Amino acid sequence: MATTDKKFTATEESTSKHPHDWGRAMAVAICRLTDMAREAGDPVHHEALIGEDLHLFVEDTADGVSISMSWTPREQGALPPATIALPPADDGADDGTETPHSASGQRFDPTGGSTAGVGQ
Repeated sequence: MATTDKKFTATEESTSKHPHDWGRAMAVAICRLTDMAREAGDPVHHEALIGEDLHLFVEDTADGVSISMSWTPREQGALPPATIALPPADDGADDGTETPHSASGQRFDPTGGSTAGVGQ
């Protein structure tokens, strides 16, 4: 990215003081970060934020909170973000082995660990 000397900050309001209600404000602020970078001449897309460090600041307001997201793009050519190594894909061969269902190697449990069963 060409905007390594810039820092972008976007602020949005949430009318709730409960963190589970802040999603829309955070999403809008995050999208505005790449909009600002494009306005500054950097042809970035929202995917450019994947693997980047974003700074979150939450400030109390009379009606809820103010959510500020800040981003300083890494310099071009910097090390890429760490990736999770996935197990090899199961090629359909019936050799008695299974490919794990997640990157952590654990099978998906539809009960979420509950002994009551699915949907109970």
